[in-house]
This record gives sequence, structure tokens and C-alpha cells, in this order.
Amino acid sequence: MFRLFKSPPHGWSAVVWELAIVTVGVLIALGAQQLVDSINRRGNVAQLTAALRSELADDRSRWEHMRASDDCSWQRLAAIEQWVRTAPAGATLYRPYRLFLWNMHSSTWDLAKTSPAASDIPLKERLLYASLYGAIDNWRLFFDEENKNVQEINALLFTADQPENRSQVPYRLSKARAYINRRKFNYSYLFTRFDELGIKPDDSQLTVKADDRALCAPLESAPR
Repeated sequence: MFRLFKSPPHGWSAVVWELAIVTVGVLIALGAQQLVDSINRRGNVAQLTAALRSELADDRSRWEHMRASDDCSWQRLAAIEQWVRTAPAGATLYRPYRLFLWNMHSSTWDLAKTSPAASDIPLKERLLYASLYGAIDNWRLFFDEENKNVQEINALLFTADQPENRSQVPYRLSKARAYINRRKFNYSYLFTRFDELGIKPDDSQLTVKADDRALCAPLESAPR
């Protein structure tokens, strides 16, 4: 009778053994590749989060300096208001309200949003990054509004010898106070998220020396 199958020269047990060796080898290779991929992913995530934390530490430092200057900003606005009421008709001031509003950085987050490594960051942490950077983006517009009002105040005071200009200063001062209150109202939202992410302020990246008490100086001694 014709035999469809012939017994292997060394028997079926040898074939099974060889197949087992090959299978184990494939599994080891796959496991090793997965381990390498896992290590690479963890490394990419670590680099990405380190870059995000560095950028946010710089941003927090800028926010801390603005918050620290608020009391002096209130004091300077009160001094300007008093000056408007009491200064001689021909008197003027040169840039008495030099409020410093820092630029905010978010370029690392812009890159992170397109990085495959971002999906490996835990969801809760990723959502905190997104909400914090979203707020920072929104504040760029608010800072632009506030800066324009600061420029308007200084321009009006520089031409305060013209009654029509001096008369506009109180309105601009009221807007300046509203802008400070807007920032103060949002501090809790921002700093709570900085704290939840464990982000501490880092001044080392600042290229300008911050003087949080500059506006506390008497109005007459403002830099000219």
C-alpha cells in the first residue's frame, strides 16, 4: 500500500523538538523587539515631558513675576490718579505706567501635539498640559489688550497738558484696574494646574531681569 507519509529519519520527536526550538527563538526575538520598543517609547516620553516641564517652568516664572508686581501696579495707578487730580494744567508725565507683561511660550506643546510619544503620556497628565497651554494661548490676546491700554495711558499722560487728553486718563485707569482684576481672577486656575503637574518656577531662562517692585517707586522718580 502506498504510504502518504514517511517517518522522519530521526523520528517525529526530533521534528517536534526542532519546531519547539524555532518557536522559542521567534518568541524570544519578538519579546526582545517589544522590550526595545518599550524602552525607546519610555525614552521618547521622558524627553518630551522634560521639554514640556522646562517650558512650563519658564512660563510659571513669568506668571509669578506678574503676580508679584500686582500690588505695586495698584499703587502706581493710585498715584497717577492723584496726579491727574492735582497736577498743574501744563504738567505732563513720561511713561509713568511701565507695566511689564511677559510673553508666554508654547512652542514645545505645539510640537508635542503631533508627536507619537504624546499618546504615551498618561491621559490625566496630558489633559492638564492641554488645559494649561490652552489658557496660556488665550492670555496672549488678553495681554495684547492690556498692553495697548498701557500705551494709551502713557500717551495721554505725555500729552496731559492738553485738557481733552487729561480728561481721558481716568477711564483708561479704570480699564487698567479691570485688567489686573482679570489676571487675579484667573491665578487660581493657572497655578492650581502648575501645582498639579509639579511645575516649579525657573528664572534661569529669563533674558530680562525682573523688578517686581519697580512701580512701587514714587511717581516722581519713575525712569525717564
